[in-house]
Amino acid sequence: MCQFSRQLVLQLILSLAFGHAYGQQMFERIVDGRAVTQKIYPYFVRLHYRRDFICGGSLVRNNAVLTAAHCVKDHNVKALRVHANTINLGDTGVVRTIKSKWVPKEYNKHTLNNDVAVLILSSAIWSAPVIPLHKSAVAVGTSCLVIGHGRTKENGVVSKQLQEIRVPVMSRKVCQHKYLGKFVITQSMMCAAERGNKHAPCKGDSGGPMICNGKQAGIVSWGKSCGRLKYPDVYTDISQVNGFIKYVLKKYA
Repeated sequence: MCQFSRQLVLQLILSLAFGHAYGQQMFERIVDGRAVTQKIYPYFVRLHYRRDFICGGSLVRNNAVLTAAHCVKDHNVKALRVHANTINLGDTGVVRTIKSKWVPKEYNKHTLNNDVAVLILSSAIWSAPVIPLHKSAVAVGTSCLVIGHGRTKENGVVSKQLQEIRVPVMSRKVCQHKYLGKFVITQSMMCAAERGNKHAPCKGDSGGPMICNGKQAGIVSWGKSCGRLKYPDVYTDISQVNGFIKYVLKKYA
């Protein structure tokens, strides 16, 4: 059995042993971020399920939202709602129902490989501009922006006020070394970590955008708890799943 296969099997075993830790502690991961007090990220949206806030997302078309597959894969599309034009969980903003959701067949809920989903809205949101996508790989060391309503500390509560943080991109090779023997960093993933502090996304930030060079380069996917210095945060790499996104937008948006 090759090394990658052994790691993948181990990753599957660990995910089961932790009792679906990917959905509880390992994923949906901003710690020590700054509060966003003005609506300067109009493309950011919140996802709610049966009235409860679950994840972030981004407008990539006036009628299409990009988010993480693990945020929506097992949810009834009729109970999903998108809230746009808000920076506080207490604000309703512009609300849209979901016409359809699309997840790639290659998505794996155990490894979170290809953790991406496109939601087609019931009607367009013309009041908000969309975020362009970064279709090529981002250079290691690039400082990228991450925004979301996730927990501000491990085992804390979600942040009512939208938070922002900047993190530098890490090489996939270094990232895999950090997770060696625990989890596999696949080609669909990219990593980022702030050296020397605990700034990081946390539970509730999943599905939100990672913005590099003014374009969305990643989707908040997973990480080992919140702000742990040893473990980088992992994002879905837009450049690796762009074919799926492009196909859905062309055919359904």
